[in-house]
Amino acid sequence: MTEHLYQSPAKINWFLHITSQRPDGYHLLETVFQRIDWCDEIRITPRNDGIIALAGDLSGVPESANLAHRAASALKNTAGRVALGATIHLTKRIPTGAGLGGGSSNAATVLTALNQIWALHLPNQTLQQIGLTLGADVPFFVSGHAAAYATGVGEALQEITLPKRDIFIISPNAHIATAAVFQHPALIRNHPPLQLTPHELSQCMAQPAQQSRFQNDLEPATFALNAQVQKAFNLLRNAAPNAWTRMSGSGATVFCAPTLVEEYEALRMLEADLGCFDWGVRWVAVA
Repeated sequence: MTEHLYQSPAKINWFLHITSQRPDGYHLLETVFQRIDWCDEIRITPRNDGIIALAGDLSGVPESANLAHRAASALKNTAGRVALGATIHLTKRIPTGAGLGGGSSNAATVLTALNQIWALHLPNQTLQQIGLTLGADVPFFVSGHAAAYATGVGEALQEITLPKRDIFIISPNAHIATAAVFQHPALIRNHPPLQLTPHELSQCMAQPAQQSRFQNDLEPATFALNAQVQKAFNLLRNAAPNAWTRMSGSGATVFCAPTLVEEYEALRMLEADLGCFDWGVRWVAVA
């Protein structure tokens, strides 16, 4: 059987607003996702014995809980063909529990890859619906959009155009449990809806002076749970006070998007000073 190689990209959230909470406990949100060029590697070899097997860097996650395995199993169940199988080998480069969507991206990559490898020919919207059962970020990665405005629980996607740029990322050595963030009393749950079209949103986000209209409502809760995340955020904000600095998702990753030469220089100086911290630091490009 032929082995197929795929790149599974991370994402950032430029902002994340929690507008309300449904009676079933799910939070309704507004966010903008954008892919970045930091990727896991996934190798998939089809098999005809009905077995879905995982190999490689599993990050201590049991096979039954791994999103790549769950995605393959969900797609196989949708197809209703018991002989379908695959060996999925993961090479993880995106840190887990970092708010970068690594696990969700792995699930989406497996869904789209096996849809092709198994010749199922399911439409992208069907794959997104399967993905939503696995996680709120999965439909975005399945969609193929470089950037998208997401509402609902993350499943209602509208493609938007954002400029290509480099961003500086700090990933503190911390794993943030998303459930703990959403249950924290400091979480903001009543952010007024933006009421902007995707075009208006794109234009607004391109103006640095408008960035105060957007925030990550999960930051207060995450900062209360882990002081290292807040410290990393403050270092970025102090280095480039007017640049777009946010936490991605529920953390622990924070990032800064400079636009001015002096902001790039300040962040390069900060990067040189961060060697004393047990943190991951890197520059990435957005898609």
